[in-house]
Amino acid sequence: MYRHVPINKVEIQDDFFQPRILQSRESTIPYMWDTLHDRVPGVAPSHCIENFRIAAGLQDGAFHGWWFQDSDLWKWLEGVGYALSLKRDAALEAQADSAIDLAEQAQQPDGYLDTYYIINGLDKRFTNLKDNHELYVAGHMFEAACAYYAATGKNKVLDISCRFADCLCENFGPEAEKLHGYPGHEEVEMGLTRLYAVTGEKRYLDLALYFLNERGKQPYYFDEEVIRRGEKVEEMRRDFWQTYGYYQADVPVREQTVARGHAVRQLYLLAGMVEAGAAAGDESLVEAAERVYENIVHKQMYITGGVGSTHVGEAFSFDYDLPPDRCYTETCASIALIMTAIRLHRAHPHGKYGDIVEKALYNGILSGVSLDGKKYFYMNPLETWPQRCETRNDMHIDDERKGWFGCACCPPNVLRTLTGLSMYLYTENDEYLYVDQYVSSDVEAGDTKLQVESSFPWKGEVKITVEKAGSKKLALRIPGWAKKYVFAINGEEMDHDVWNGYEFAGQVQDGDVITLSFPMEVKKMRSHAHIPEYAGKVALMMGPVVYCLEEKENGDELWNLSLTDAPLTTLWQKELLGGVMTIRGEGVREKGTDTLYTDEEKATENQTLTFVPYYAWGNRGKGEMRVWVRKA
Repeated sequence: MYRHVPINKVEIQDDFFQPRILQSRESTIPYMWDTLHDRVPGVAPSHCIENFRIAAGLQDGAFHGWWFQDSDLWKWLEGVGYALSLKRDAALEAQADSAIDLAEQAQQPDGYLDTYYIINGLDKRFTNLKDNHELYVAGHMFEAACAYYAATGKNKVLDISCRFADCLCENFGPEAEKLHGYPGHEEVEMGLTRLYAVTGEKRYLDLALYFLNERGKQPYYFDEEVIRRGEKVEEMRRDFWQTYGYYQADVPVREQTVARGHAVRQLYLLAGMVEAGAAAGDESLVEAAERVYENIVHKQMYITGGVGSTHVGEAFSFDYDLPPDRCYTETCASIALIMTAIRLHRAHPHGKYGDIVEKALYNGILSGVSLDGKKYFYMNPLETWPQRCETRNDMHIDDERKGWFGCACCPPNVLRTLTGLSMYLYTENDEYLYVDQYVSSDVEAGDTKLQVESSFPWKGEVKITVEKAGSKKLALRIPGWAKKYVFAINGEEMDHDVWNGYEFAGQVQDGDVITLSFPMEVKKMRSHAHIPEYAGKVALMMGPVVYCLEEKENGDELWNLSLTDAPLTTLWQKELLGGVMTIRGEGVREKGTDTLYTDEEKATENQTLTFVPYYAWGNRGKGEMRVWVRKA
């Protein structure tokens, strides 16, 4: 069975990612801690810790925030767990332990723990699984508990989670006296499976499988709970976000073939199907998840690895509907995409999954956080015009990052992704060690130890030194964008032996040096013919990085610019946007006219266009941006 190399066995030393991980630890974690305590002026209040204090009986007050406000703390704690796995920190542990102590005080005698219902009435718990996210919050709690336990060996939060998981097992299942429901927002399936992996308690896996297998059966459980609450089913179904497809619950999961509904829910469902299916040896769940995933990456994914094309329900719409200026492309959805991709890879290793992880990591996820780690995009459009964003009420696009959100699911999700980055870099089983991403790091997998030195994403040189060969054979991912490359061992160029997107180096020896050289060519990417907004346009990529035009270098009215066929050049700019490789090309600007419409040809002038990495846009104040540019 394939698995990620333990996080404490990977030491990242990468020029690109290591500063972001250190920033997450030294800046983002304390910033979020203060935000959860409502100590950061000028940002949306969280009330998260105060909700726990009220639920614990330490102060009076009402619940504030979304039903799932508790999950912000659990995702923060998961990120802390990964940070502590890399380096122990007594002060940070003390903070985390204080939050765990508070959660323990709020936990009910039967193990239940959700501050929304503890404060607003325990008699209402488990009465609205469709909307109120109890099981979603539980899933994040379980994942946080496993991460923190693995980092510190402290079992208090693990015990809290097991008590809540036991409570769920007592209340849900196939038995007649139990509830036969499933979550409206998927996530608990991953959490329960992970809790099973840590504790060996099989009923946690069984419950995850029950939730998956029950989903989509008729009569619909969501109808039944609505009726029990004395409400009308017809009223529940009147909006798109109240339909069963929105919740991926209109048909059983094994019968689903295309992505629909809320994008994060869809991908959390797929990740849970793969994780629980693989743990249980149920290949039908893995295959069903693969079908929907393939629909996403081939027909419903943006070039940046963003997913979810409409703000209505934060959802998928239909194949090839990928508008650039009003796409929702929630940061959490790109994170959920790589969570699904890496689990599929570990079920059936293939380089195509690493390609998607790479695409989303360098583009759709990093764009969600500012370069200083303290401001965030909830949505990640591919085109912005600030005046339109600010004026039209049908855009739902922010033209600058925010310090926090009332619905703050994305910031702590980015935190746990960056501090847990090493889990996406390597895959192992007893026979093989797969190098999935080229991030400079030392890795120890069983009796095999490597030093990986990478110049990604700006250059394509990779050097792997075998410090200890051990018993594992090496497999090295060949990125899908690398049409040509050189593969050598100890200076001797090797024939290509690619299988499922990987070069297999075979059994290496101590001291061997493996090198890979991937040409970082600037490519003009075209879209599928079914996407009307990109007809006659190109997007620039270099290696895994998507580029964009910003107003700062190119002036306003970016829609009047076209890119010619003149050669493109690259320029490293150390002082720009934290250090980036820019791309320059010759372009043409159409000049405006004094009349609204005219039959006269527009005048043009030549202009040099400067492209910057998409992930770094929006760090210099408000301004226009676009990824897709007309081809002259």
